Amino acid sequence: MGWDWPFSPYWFALIVGIFCLLLFFHARAILSSSPARLGWKLIILRLISGTLFLFLLARPFVTSDEPNPKEFKLLTFTDLSGSMNTRDGDQKERRIGLVRPFFDSDKSDSWISQMRDKYGKVESLGFSNTVQRLSRNSWDSTELGKKTAIGDALSKSLRNEKENKSLGAVVVFSDGRNNLGPSVLEVAKEFRAGGIPVNVVGVGREQPVGDLSVSFLDRKPNAVAKEELLLTAEVENEFEDIIKTKLSLLLGENTLEEISISLAAGEKRKISFSPIVPKTAGPQRYRIMTTAPRGDADPSNNSDSLLVVVKAPDQFTTLYISNQMHPLFPFIKRVLVNEERFDFRALVRMSEKAFHALGEEMRPEYPTDPKFWMDYDAILLDTNVLFDLNTTMIASLKDYVQKKGGGLLLFGELEYARKNLGGLVPVKEVERVLAKENLSLLTLEEPLFGPVDEVDKMKPFLPKKLPGFFVKEQNAAARGVVLSRANGKAVLSVQAYGSGKVGYWGSPNDWRRSMNNEDGAKEFRHFWQALVQWLGTGGEDRLKTEDSQSPFLRGMDAPLRVDALGADFEPSMNAMVEAQVSGPDDFQQVIQLYPEGSLAGRYAGNFRPGLAGAYEVKYTLKFPDGETLERENFLRVSEAGEEAIDVSFARLDLQMLAKLTGGQYLSVSELENSWDPTFAEDLPSVRKRHSLANAWVFFIVLFLVAGIEWVMRRQTGLR
Repeated sequence: MGWDWPFSPYWFALIVGIFCLLLFFHARAILSSSPARLGWKLIILRLISGTLFLFLLARPFVTSDEPNPKEFKLLTFTDLSGSMNTRDGDQKERRIGLVRPFFDSDKSDSWISQMRDKYGKVESLGFSNTVQRLSRNSWDSTELGKKTAIGDALSKSLRNEKENKSLGAVVVFSDGRNNLGPSVLEVAKEFRAGGIPVNVVGVGREQPVGDLSVSFLDRKPNAVAKEELLLTAEVENEFEDIIKTKLSLLLGENTLEEISISLAAGEKRKISFSPIVPKTAGPQRYRIMTTAPRGDADPSNNSDSLLVVVKAPDQFTTLYISNQMHPLFPFIKRVLVNEERFDFRALVRMSEKAFHALGEEMRPEYPTDPKFWMDYDAILLDTNVLFDLNTTMIASLKDYVQKKGGGLLLFGELEYARKNLGGLVPVKEVERVLAKENLSLLTLEEPLFGPVDEVDKMKPFLPKKLPGFFVKEQNAAARGVVLSRANGKAVLSVQAYGSGKVGYWGSPNDWRRSMNNEDGAKEFRHFWQALVQWLGTGGEDRLKTEDSQSPFLRGMDAPLRVDALGADFEPSMNAMVEAQVSGPDDFQQVIQLYPEGSLAGRYAGNFRPGLAGAYEVKYTLKFPDGETLERENFLRVSEAGEEAIDVSFARLDLQMLAKLTGGQYLSVSELENSWDPTFAEDLPSVRKRHSLANAWVFFIVLFLVAGIEWVMRRQTGLR
């Protein structure tokens, strides 16, 4: 402590003496003019105030030695390796996400802002296998899955230390994983020798580490519509403890079965699911998923998907539906009922309230449940029925063809059908025909028949004096299969629509062919059985996606590929293809796919997954004519490199690093913005003088003393 009195100390002593003399005579005057008890109180108060005044007049000060921030630096290291991209248990934030708020320079109360206020410039670096300056864009570096080299980063900080500015302290934010370069403890000896403490903030949680994986065993199961499909999976536990999990089998968004299992350490088990009966032919994607335990190292193998191509059934369920009894009905009924390949059912309206229903489960009334159509492989529909159906049933009829892959044959008047079903109907305009003589027709081989059917010997015809229809205009993707020999106009026009098939038949009185002669009867039978079977087999998948057996790597581009066919089943090059990708951590991205020049009809794009796990991709294909196709696929993304093998929290290594160098260790959950790291003991310092005369406490005491004296004098009547 010192005094900052600017003159000779003798002058100050003289002032003190004068003050004491004046106080003596003033005290005598007070005692003679006031009661003794009050007088002594006033004298003591004036002695205190005078002493304080003389104390401030002498201008006392104290000195202290403080670290000089201009002569040393504070260095922070933040782990940006792949393991810092891990979530621990039920933790919502990734490890790197727990660190980031402490380095928010935009907030004045953040830890880094307070360190800069106290120690000036703080050098912030990030490290993985290399060292980089920490910036706003550095926080996403963990998604690249790079290795960790804590020892290298610390060692370089010592070698790069400038002679005119010593290293005061180091603060490391890390989970302790070190799989590259020298050992952390070896580098700690260098810091200990230099007297530089390394403070460590541990980021992570100690928990069992292992891997639980699941996959389909049979990648190409034999699947037939309306027959049992058996799916098997294999589950493996690579944890060192018993794991209890739940295995779920899904089709789309529907959960088909759930199985709870318990696996011993290192156990691999085969799981057989209950038999599944696919109702329809076509591609169906099944998924299996497990409930991942805490510490699971690879989330990419917690689920698997399998595209199963379901073949057409051996028996085709066929529906004939009409609002009146046509002569054609009994002939078709006889052809299909007597054939084992067909399960024939019919619904014919006889009058306003009476129906003819053929089939055990067929109710004698028009259907109202939109799912009604989905039970059939092929439907023969009189267009006049559409007048009696509500809009919901008509819309579901389109879904039956487009989404389910069912077959639909229309016959009768066209206008109302075209208005309500739109492009589903392959024909845009027809002309009514009422010929005086039978009109000879020509049947093409494709797509209903093969070479063994000898279609050139068939003799179909439009019966004379009975109404029929020629196709004047049809959809661009439609094609005529049965044509007039005279003018080439189609009587039967077919097309693919979505995943199903549609046809328009312009000869509702074809039954006359069956009665013409014995050959005509055989031909009629063969024609209608072939037509119904073709309708019931569904269409070729027009939107094909690629399934990859190997998972893609996190942080690397994952390719998206889809092969598209137009309504004419030719490769499409004029469609708009969009992929909507969703995945872990609420990942959402919409990607436009563009034609790939190397293969006609192929559209390609890519995206970069930042986290390991399962990603769902929904492809939407839009054609110029308004038709839309949708398909879903699933991709597996795994961790990359050694960082994925072990993501455990190395708390002991981090504590040892701090202890050996004389620094502090604390968990990130314990870290507060006001925390100060431990600095080196021999830091460059600067001596600072603190004047006590500027302390506000002395002025408050003076104010209180003067106030108390004034109150006492007023109470006793003194001035």
